[in-house]
Amino acid sequence: MVLEKRYLKWGNLCGKCNTCHQVDYHKIGEPLPICPSGSRFGYEAYFSSGKMEIVRALAAGEIEEPSERLLHIIYACTVCGGCTMQCKGVTTPGTPEKGIDSVDAFERVRREMVELGWGPLPIHKTIAENIESENNAYGGPKSERVTGLAKDLPEKGKIVYFIGCTSAYRRTELTEATVKILKASGLDVAVMRDEKCCGSPLLRTGQVPQAVELAAHNLNALKAAGAEKVVFSCAGCYRTFMQDYPKLIGEDLNVELVHISDLILDLIKDGKIKPTKEIKKLVTYHDPCHIGRHLCEGLLDKNPQCIYEQPREVIKSIPGLELVEMKRNRENAWCCGSGGGVKSAFPEFAVWTAKERIDEAKETGAEALVTSCPFCVTNLRDGAEGEMDVYDIVELIAESIEE
Repeated sequence: MVLEKRYLKWGNLCGKCNTCHQVDYHKIGEPLPICPSGSRFGYEAYFSSGKMEIVRALAAGEIEEPSERLLHIIYACTVCGGCTMQCKGVTTPGTPEKGIDSVDAFERVRREMVELGWGPLPIHKTIAENIESENNAYGGPKSERVTGLAKDLPEKGKIVYFIGCTSAYRRTELTEATVKILKASGLDVAVMRDEKCCGSPLLRTGQVPQAVELAAHNLNALKAAGAEKVVFSCAGCYRTFMQDYPKLIGEDLNVELVHISDLILDLIKDGKIKPTKEIKKLVTYHDPCHIGRHLCEGLLDKNPQCIYEQPREVIKSIPGLELVEMKRNRENAWCCGSGGGVKSAFPEFAVWTAKERIDEAKETGAEALVTSCPFCVTNLRDGAEGEMDVYDIVELIAESIEE
């Protein structure tokens, strides 16, 4: 399959202005970097402006075979969308066009790599095999997806908690905290025993057909469970359902999707849970790309689906917690470094990116870093190396609410 015409158009429109290299300095007062891969590897090809030339060349049929360096450039990118946020306000001279959706373009290029037989990378193939055999990206036994407190929840109900692979197999403490919150709220919540990977690791690495099968399975399973609302504690799963599933199946999902930070805020406002235990800490908040930039529909408009303020309000509701902001926050946040298949394929690059974020968090004077994504928690903890505590917001709320 040849890349669609819009990608050739975007490739030609990119004026190499380098706006995608740094955050909007008009907002924060200094030109700090926004692109992890460009900052790490130091060549123009790794920045969005350089990769858009690859997009243009592929769309024009000018690349006939892959090189090792080409694949490195294409896959050593977290596809965080920081570049898109910087490009959205730029008008290409001589045209009415504003901004380039780099996330769309780079994920489409990875799909093209797979279709041409040039990709994905070997580790990404292994992840696909893990999902095929055990229904999760990590290859853990499918029988162990639902454990701990989640096992006490029924299999059917109007509200279903979608656990996700990372919380099920790597960050089980986040599953425990989430279930504790849901139980304390009095909500009747179910967990599907036949839940499978949402497909995000496949979609981010270009392996689309298998992701379509997962979408169909999970949506059918939710229907069979009687779900009217689905709650997610994983930012990646939430984005996949919100943004990708409607495109994959070609229709609306006809079920309400809610991220846990949004739900917690509503539960607090409705008096269904009440944080009472004091947690005396100065903290800063890291915005996950999947529930922030990735959910801003359109290049020029801010969409209410972007989850920026809700987690901050939740943090402020906990007695004793004081929130201080990093310089790069919300749409200008520096990525944690783990997305887009980078954590598995380029672990050193992933941890380097996390260390950059940890250093920025330390500059605020904060004692701990809080986020709303199990994948961010994992990589940021790796980057912190024990020098700073990293929490998911559900852990703090679970500790603070009344039993």
